[in-house]
Amino acid sequence: MLTNKTKKKIILITSILQPYRISFYYKLSKVLEDRCDLIIYHGTKEKEDGRPAFIGPVPFREKGFPIKTIKILSFTIVINLGMFKSVREYNPDLIIMQGISGDASLRLIARWAKKQGRKLIFWTCGWEPGLAKGWQLTLKNKYVSSFFRKANYHLTYSSNATKYVESMGVDNSIIETCYNGIETDDLFKNTTEIIRKSKEVRMEYNLSDHTTFLFVGGLILEKKVNLLIDSFIELLKKYDKIKLLIIGDGPLKLMVKEKLKVNDDLKIIFLGRIIDGVDPYFAASDCFVLPGVGGLALNQAMFWGKTCIVSKADGTEDDLVIEGITGYRFKENDLESLVSAMDRRINESQNKVTMMSENSHQIIINKSNVNNMVNIFSSTIDNLLMLNKKDNSK
Repeated sequence: MLTNKTKKKIILITSILQPYRISFYYKLSKVLEDRCDLIIYHGTKEKEDGRPAFIGPVPFREKGFPIKTIKILSFTIVINLGMFKSVREYNPDLIIMQGISGDASLRLIARWAKKQGRKLIFWTCGWEPGLAKGWQLTLKNKYVSSFFRKANYHLTYSSNATKYVESMGVDNSIIETCYNGIETDDLFKNTTEIIRKSKEVRMEYNLSDHTTFLFVGGLILEKKVNLLIDSFIELLKKYDKIKLLIIGDGPLKLMVKEKLKVNDDLKIIFLGRIIDGVDPYFAASDCFVLPGVGGLALNQAMFWGKTCIVSKADGTEDDLVIEGITGYRFKENDLESLVSAMDRRINESQNKVTMMSENSHQIIINKSNVNNMVNIFSSTIDNLLMLNKKDNSK
C-alpha cells in the first residue's frame, strides 16, 4: 500500500456541497483511499437561492470557498474566492471539475493544470439556459470550446451531454457517459420502512382513489412550478379524483403560496422543503412531474417505480423518460401540452402503468446510480494516473 507521502493528490471541485452527492463523494474517497488522497472543494453561498447546500459534518475531506457572481450581458461569471490560490498550494496530481466555462476560478485552475502538466477531468452536465443568442452565442461557444479542450478526459451526465461536449470540438475517444445517479443502497436497505411511511402519507392527505402528482425541487423560476399548478387547475375542471403535492422552497415560495391561496383548492398540497425523509412522498405518489429544469428527482421517482412527466430538464431526461415506456413528454413551456401529458397518465390502464413502473425502476438500479458512477470515476482516475491494484500492493 502507498504511504501518505507517495499517494496521488486529487481535488474534486463542485459548485456547492450538494446533499444528494454526499454518499458519492464518500464512496469515491473510500475506493481511492489506498492510493489517492481526495479532497472536495466547493462553493459556499451566503443567501437562499432554492438550491440547498449540505450543512453539517461529512465523512470525507472538504474545503469551502465563498461564491461571488458577476452579470455581464446574458452571461453570469462565477468566482470562488481563494480557491485558485488553495489549489496551487495543495499542488494536486489530478483535478476533477465541473465543465462550467462561466466559472472564472475553474478557468484559472484549468489553465494552471494544463501548464503544470496536471491531469484534468471535466464532469459535464451539458445543460445550457439558452440565454445567449446571435453573436453572444457564437462567442460563448468559442469560450466553452477553448475551455473543454484543456481536459485530458470528459465524464458526462448523459448521452445528450456527450453530444454537447463533442459539438464543442472534443474527440469522442476521451469522452465517456457516466450517467448521473442517486444513492440506491440506503433506499434498498430502508425500503420496508419507507413504504410503511408512504402509507401514512397516503392516509394523512387522503390520497387513496386519487391520481396523485408530485413535484419536488427548488422554487425558482427555471423549475416552472407555476406552469404545473396552472396545468393541474385546468385538469380540475375535468377530474375530481386528482391531487398535487408540492415539496420545495426558494425565492418563489411566497408567489406559489399566494397562487394557491387565490385558487383555494385543498387538492393542491404545499409541504415546503423536505430533504431527509422525502422518499415516502415519492413512494406515496403516482406520477412525478418536472415542469422545468432539474434531473435527479427523476431518478428518485423512478427508483420507486413512478411514471414521470418531463419536457427539457438537464439533458438526462432523454435517457430516463421515454414516452409510453417510462413516462410522458410534453412541449417545453406549453400549458396545453403538459395538461395533455397529465391527462394521459390519469387515463392510463393499470397494466400499462405496471409495465412502465418496472421499466423505470430497472433503469435506475442498472444504470443511473452512485455505485456505477464511483466505478467509472475510479477507473478513469486510475487510468489517467497509471494506477492499479498490482502496483499499489508493492
